[in-house]
Amino acid sequence: MSGFELAMIGGPWQRRLRRRRGWIDRLPWREPLPDDPEARVAWTRTAFSEYASAAAFAEIAAAMLAAGAPIDLIAAAGDFIVDEIVHTEAAARIAAALGGAVALEVDLARLVRPPAGGAACDGALLRAAELVVRTACVGEALTVPMLKLARDTAGSPLIAAALAAIVGDEASHAQLGWWFLDWAAPQLDDAARAQLGRAAGGAIRAFAPLVGGSCRRSELGAVACERYDATLTQALPRAVVRPLALRGIAVPPADLAAVLGA
Repeated sequence: MSGFELAMIGGPWQRRLRRRRGWIDRLPWREPLPDDPEARVAWTRTAFSEYASAAAFAEIAAAMLAAGAPIDLIAAAGDFIVDEIVHTEAAARIAAALGGAVALEVDLARLVRPPAGGAACDGALLRAAELVVRTACVGEALTVPMLKLARDTAGSPLIAAALAAIVGDEASHAQLGWWFLDWAAPQLDDAARAQLGRAAGGAIRAFAPLVGGSCRRSELGAVACERYDATLTQALPRAVVRPLALRGIAVPPADLAAVLGA
């Protein structure tokens, strides 16, 4: 375990990133924000979550390369790493504006849970498909409506503008999953689709602790519980379950019940 810290080395590498992160500097940073301990924790955790998403897309890009996926999909997955790193910086700066990021102890060697793999179809293809389902088809697909809700209820022009920029990227991240599955479809047999359904179910279960829990009122990028729960449970069938079902991938009912019945 180590402390979660961000740094830039500068020089040509910072200049290379400048075009992609320019919108962060254009946010209304002069807006006075309160020193809010709860919000500081939330935005520090958001920064780490975005950092972990960068690691997930790095794994996806590598897996797609091994599976011989279309090169434009591979390029998109690699490009999304940069999106997530920029989101990481934005979230960290918001935490600082709220009074400073909090200390987080993290294991950077375990940012992405390995896929189960299997011999139901080509191993590299199934590995890529499982990573894509977990990250894009579930994680990013459910994150988009939650970010839109947080943007609309932010109570801060600075935070609303940051969330608007982030949600624009995340929508493309979710779409990558469906394009990849449509390309891979002829190579996936029933056993592979069943495994992908279980992978989706596991990713959905990760949202269960967030439903019906204790949370703050709707402000500074956080969402009141009753609105969070309603938005998530409405989005799950529409944005995840039905698109997967159209591709022959069924989510186990018990995994759905863990969220919808919470």
